[in-house]
Parts: sequence; C-alpha cells; structure tokens
Amino acid sequence: MESKIMSKIIAYKNKIILKLIGLYDNYKKPLRIILPILVLSLSIWLANIIIAPIQFEKEKNFRYEFVKEKLIEIRSAQLAYKEKNNQFTHNFDSLINFVKKDSFVLVQKTDTLIEYYNKTYREMQFKDTMLIDTLGKTSVLDSLFGKKYPIDSLAYVPPINKTQFEMRAGIINKSKIDVPVFEAKDPSPYDVRDPLIIGSMNEANLNGNWQ
Repeated sequence: MESKIMSKIIAYKNKIILKLIGLYDNYKKPLRIILPILVLSLSIWLANIIIAPIQFEKEKNFRYEFVKEKLIEIRSAQLAYKEKNNQFTHNFDSLINFVKKDSFVLVQKTDTLIEYYNKTYREMQFKDTMLIDTLGKTSVLDSLFGKKYPIDSLAYVPPINKTQFEMRAGIINKSKIDVPVFEAKDPSPYDVRDPLIIGSMNEANLNGNWQ
C-alpha cells in the first residue's frame, strides 16, 4: 500500500517538474528577445541621466553669452540716456528712439596758461585754465554701436529675439542724495533658477549679477 502511495507521489512530483520544464522552455525564447531590449533601454536611460545635465549646462552657457552681451548694450544705452536727461528710462521705446535720433556734442578740452594782470600785486601773472572747443556732433548710435547695429532688437532677449527684457528705472536715496537707478532682466531665463540681471532698483549698482 505504502509503495503505491510513494509511487503516486513520485509520479506527481515528476509531472510537476515536467510542467515547470515545459513552462521554462515556453518562455525561454521570449525572454531571450525581451532581455536585450530591457538592457538597452536601461542603458539609454542611464546615459540620459548622465548626459542631460551636461547638455543643459552647455546650452545654458551658449545662450547666456548672448544675453549678457545684450544686457551690457542696454546699460551703455541707458548711461548715454542719463548723460543727456539726468535720469534713466524704464521705457524701451524712449531708449531706442534716443539712440536712433539723438547725438553727442564733440568737444576738445585743452589745458593752457593765460596771462592776466593781478591788481593786488600790481603785476602780470599766469594762471592755469581749460579751453573748451566744440568740434561738432555725432549720433549716439554711431558712438555706441555703429551704424549697422540693429537697434530695434535692443529690447529683445537673444538668440531667439521673441521675449522682451523687463526694464525698470527710478530714484533711490542714498546718504540723503537722490541717485538714478535702473534694472533690466531676462523674464524667461533658460535656467529659471539663474536669471540674468543688470543694474539694481535697490542699490546704486550698474553691474550684472554674473560680474
């Protein structure tokens, strides 16, 4: 009786083993196909994790060089505007129109000695003075950027030139002195954690935040 039971158990065990072997044989081929695909996908995923930040930083540096150059040009235009108007402007139309149409007076300053009669000492004496001669005028555009500079693009963020810079201007009081200030920044930076800004509305500072 026991031998019959053992025979049945052994037969059942062998049947299960055969089924397992059959299952392995059935799925072995799909696994051979899927496994390389899984390995390749994993490799691509890991490569992207490593390469993506490097590519992002490279593209950021490329774009930011254009933006920095444009912000410096905005500062140059603002300084010229302030020299003529004693204040900065918050309006790009006003700034661009000024650069397009206004001009600088060219002067020549010369130190010289002049002779005069000193009534106190009752004698002729010499004193230093400066002679200022007006030589003519030159356009702001030519002086700052050159005739071929695309001044109408001054307000736009390169290299795509679709988004306009944000620009503010005003007066702050420092040590009881009113100081004109301005600020220009990229409102949609490639790296939102690191926007580029030149000038300041809180300090008498005309530098860029990268300088």
